[in-house]
Amino acid sequence: MTAASTLTPFDLPDAREAVKVAGRIQAQVEDDLRSASRALAEAERAYREALSETIVELHADGLAWSVCGDVARGSKRVAALRRDRDIAEGVLDATRQNAYRRGADRRDLSRLLNWSARRDLADDHAGQREPDVAQPTFGRQAA
Repeated sequence: MTAASTLTPFDLPDAREAVKVAGRIQAQVEDDLRSASRALAEAERAYREALSETIVELHADGLAWSVCGDVARGSKRVAALRRDRDIAEGVLDATRQNAYRRGADRRDLSRLLNWSARRDLADDHAGQREPDVAQPTFGRQAA
């Protein structure tokens, strides 16, 4: 027995439920994407503020401007904030990939539902002859 012969079309309640579930999953992924974007923005803000404050403090302590940036980036506080920012960026990238996968899943579901509808229609009419329809006369009277 082949896989194609074991597939059965969705019935209407199953199709509606599958669409609802896919919609809920998509909405959750979109919420996750917003949250991850917000977290990255907050981490970036905290990192940049700490970096600029540390650079100014180092210069006020007599360090040359040319090396303040490198020294500031090496401080434990700034390095930890940069790590947090990089992690938030990775989470956002992973969430974007998840959103792409969920979108692909919904497209697959749509194709499966279309197949299911065509298959159900074909099964309902299996062995039935098309109804007789009069041939068009194209404006002439039929004899």
